[in-house]
Amino acid sequence: MEEFHYALLGARLKNERTKQNITQEKLAELVGCSSAHISHIETGSTIPSLRIILKIINQLHISSDALLCDYVDNVDYYRSEWNNFLQNCTDKEAKWIINITMILLQNIQKYKD
Repeated sequence: MEEFHYALLGARLKNERTKQNITQEKLAELVGCSSAHISHIETGSTIPSLRIILKIINQLHISSDALLCDYVDNVDYYRSEWNNFLQNCTDKEAKWIINITMILLQNIQKYKD
């Protein structure tokens, strides 16, 4: 079985929390833990209990996949994540990211076989 990466869970939690403009302090209050605990979860330095994970999922109104899935085979999910990511960029940053991504894709297609 593949090892679960808690740092990835933490990064996804932080992403979901900040998309909703919720502070660590507010989320901690909502789920009944300390803001330090939320911080430790987000940095991957602590393993959250199932109880805390479920409370976070319910308070943020997200699916369990949003926090727990390292690999999602749903293209719509990736497109949505890409769009959310680009919305947080300036126009200049988005242009750079798209240009770099196009170069990467060309190289992947060139060397994948």
